[in-house]
Amino acid sequence: MRRFLLTLIAVLGLTLPLLAQDAEVGKEYDITIQSQDSNQYTGPFGQAKVGSIVFDVPNAKKGEKYHVKVTDIKNNQYTGDKQASCDFQQQDADKKGMCIAAP
Repeated sequence: MRRFLLTLIAVLGLTLPLLAQDAEVGKEYDITIQSQDSNQYTGPFGQAKVGSIVFDVPNAKKGEKYHVKVTDIKNNQYTGDKQASCDFQQQDADKKGMCIAAP
């Protein structure tokens, strides 16, 4: 019984992230920035995901929390990822604006 439970937990731990719902246009989400990056075209940005949809928030730092409303979703021609265009507002702060759209 114990072995069965451990196996079940391991299988669920591997498959649940694959079942995560993707973000949808028109819906609102609370996201947490998971990583930071920068490039010569957009400057510094923080990145978060809802399902397989990527959110790039300008000048965001890892661990910051944002409330976003998805306005569009397109494929990023350089990375192949689905990327959201959105309006954002930082939780517990005054920072707000628009996410970096997919090129």
